[in-house]
Amino acid sequence: MPQPLVSIILPTYNVYSYLAQCLDSILAQTYKNIEVIIVIDGATDGSHELAKSYCKKDKRFSVYWQENAGSGPARNNGLSHAKGKFVAFIDPDDWVKEDYIERLVNTQREGDYDLVLTTSEDYYFSKNKALKYMRTENTKDDSIMDSEKVRSQYAYLLEHSMVCAPTKTLYKIDIIRKYRIAFPDMRRSQDIVFNYRYFDHVSSLRTLSYHGYCYRVEFSQWLNRLKPDYYKTIKFLFYETKALHEKWNVNRNVPLIASIYTGILSAAVESCVSMKQSISDILKDESLQDMVRMSVPKGIAQSFFKFLFLFKMSIPLKWMMRLKHCIKARKFE
Repeated sequence: MPQPLVSIILPTYNVYSYLAQCLDSILAQTYKNIEVIIVIDGATDGSHELAKSYCKKDKRFSVYWQENAGSGPARNNGLSHAKGKFVAFIDPDDWVKEDYIERLVNTQREGDYDLVLTTSEDYYFSKNKALKYMRTENTKDDSIMDSEKVRSQYAYLLEHSMVCAPTKTLYKIDIIRKYRIAFPDMRRSQDIVFNYRYFDHVSSLRTLSYHGYCYRVEFSQWLNRLKPDYYKTIKFLFYETKALHEKWNVNRNVPLIASIYTGILSAAVESCVSMKQSISDILKDESLQDMVRMSVPKGIAQSFFKFLFLFKMSIPLKWMMRLKHCIKARKFE
C-alpha cells in the first residue's frame, strides 16, 4: 500500500538556536513521504537562511517568507501550500522522535480516523538553558467511531491538553478545506480555536499513549507572560466553546469547560500581578464572573482563587498570585 503524503508545517519566528535540532529530527523520520513547509514569520535572527540551507539539502523541504503576523497566519500560509493527505504541525523550538510521523500515520490508517491525538514529553529549561526536569502526561489508547461520543469527549481532551496546541496531532486536509477551517488572526490561543472548529466536524478519533513529540518549555513561558488584556481572549474562548457544547447537546460538560478556562484565567491574573499590571478590569468583568461562578474547582488553591475572584478581593488575590509566581520560579533555580 502506497504511503500517503504528510504535510509538516512549521511557523518560524526567531528560533535560530533551536531550529536545526527541530529540522534534523524531521530529516531523521522513518516515514519518508513527507513535505516540510517552513513559513518564516518575519524572523530577523538568521532562521530564514538556515531554513533555506535545509531546502538545498532535501527537496522535500520548502520555505516561504511573510511579514511578521503571528503563528496563526503563518500556519494558514503553510496550509495554502500543503499538498498532503494529512497535516502535522511542529513548532520550530520543539523536536520529534524518529518514528513520530510513522506512528501517527499507521494509527490513522487502522480506522481511517478523522483525528489522531497523542501527548508529549515536556522538557523544562531554566533561564540559563539548563534542563531542569522532564514530564509526561499519559493518556489511554482509545478509539471513538461515533460523532456523539466524540463530542462528549472534548472536555476531557481539553482538560488533558490534547486539543489545545495543534502539535501532537494528525489532521485530514480534506476536512480542513471542505469546512474552510483556519487559524483566526489572534496572537494567543488561536490554536485552541482551530482545534475546536475542526473538532466540530470530527466523526471518529483515536487517542494514542505515545510520546513522540518533545515540547520545550522555557523559563519565560512557564511564568505565563500573558498580556494584560488576555482575559478578553479567555471570554471569547469560553463562550464559543460553550455554544459548541450546547449545539452538541452535551451541556453537562460546560462546568468542566468553565473550570478549565478559570485555570487559564488564574494564569492570566498571575501574569498581570507579576508584571505589576492592574487586575481591576478582570475582576469587574461580569462575563468572567459568570464563568468563574460556573466552574467546579479542584483542590484548595482553585477554591480559594474562586472565592477571592467572585468577591473581588483584589489585595488577597494579588498576594496569592505573587506566592504562586514565586513557587513556579523556584522550580527553575
